[in-house]
Amino acid sequence: MKGLVFLGTFILFVLGNGYVFYHLYPIVSTIPIILVPLYWIIVCLLLTAIFVFFLLGRQLPVPLASVFYKVGTGWLMLSIYAFLSVLIIDLVCRVNRALSIVPDFTPLTQALVSLIAIIVFALFGFIGYRCKRRIKLDLNLGAKTRYRVVFISDLHLGYAIGRNELKHWVKLINKEKPDLVLIGGDLIDYNLQPVLYYQMGELLQAIESKYGVYACLGNHDYMAGARASVKFMNDNGIHVLEDSLLKIDELSLVLVGRDDKTNRHRKSLNSIVGEKVKGYTYLLLDHQPYALEQAEQAQIDLQLSGHTHRGQVWPISWITDRLFETAHGYLQKGKTHYYISSGLGIWGGRYRIGTQSEYVVIDIT
Repeated sequence: MKGLVFLGTFILFVLGNGYVFYHLYPIVSTIPIILVPLYWIIVCLLLTAIFVFFLLGRQLPVPLASVFYKVGTGWLMLSIYAFLSVLIIDLVCRVNRALSIVPDFTPLTQALVSLIAIIVFALFGFIGYRCKRRIKLDLNLGAKTRYRVVFISDLHLGYAIGRNELKHWVKLINKEKPDLVLIGGDLIDYNLQPVLYYQMGELLQAIESKYGVYACLGNHDYMAGARASVKFMNDNGIHVLEDSLLKIDELSLVLVGRDDKTNRHRKSLNSIVGEKVKGYTYLLLDHQPYALEQAEQAQIDLQLSGHTHRGQVWPISWITDRLFETAHGYLQKGKTHYYISSGLGIWGGRYRIGTQSEYVVIDIT
């Protein structure tokens, strides 16, 4: 089944890009002939970068692999908007040609308008990603003391997201003066190698939290190697909860961390929680927000999840909204509160259109 999905996606990617670059080709007639090969080099790079990365990325030097990753995944997402832009402009021109509403557009004019539309989408999506949203929640969970939690998810550190962005994120977190920092999985993107290469561990150690930094594993942490990911996090001040819980008596709090759904043998939530400690608040980290009713049945007070990114860009957000009971935002079922984050980081291309990159500040009373 996965093979058929990949084959279908590959065919759509090739056909869609053929349609886009065919309609952009008239621009080539306006550039000096010596630069024409450059157009084809760019086209080949955009079409093949993602395949080069996934086939050879682990063997390439990290800086070069990062280039292929950023170009390949960036164009993979932007090609959706490139196709839609070219298609809409093409249809408008065809209707105009049939009805003679205004003088007909030349192929060059049509190509230039399409190119401008693609560039606008790219800039709009990039700005949308760079502008981090601060989500503020005030939750009455019956806690004996007031404390502040900063929740982040889906950082995807690696080939695309490096030191500069992480350094900025750590400043955002520390500015909130949190009592707890919680990471809802996918700290690592695809491979631990660039994280080590760019020495991002020392930046994670700079996170300031009175009662510590805790995380659960996500599916991408498994892609990078679950055991290596756990060791990296533990070595850099992040306590990983794998189907386990931890009591923080000063806050009358029990933190519960589930292993990612990738592990088909992970424990049931009820077996992890066991007999509840009376008078303590129970807070659950579970990367993928499936079967939300399990937290309600286990009498969890608050579940924090990520994973969905809410699709990152429209119209993929429509798909995630239908795949999950809640793909993004706050939800309450019975006495259990939930927050599904669309993520602080991003997978692949740096675009957010119709979705947001966020960090969540929760004051628990």
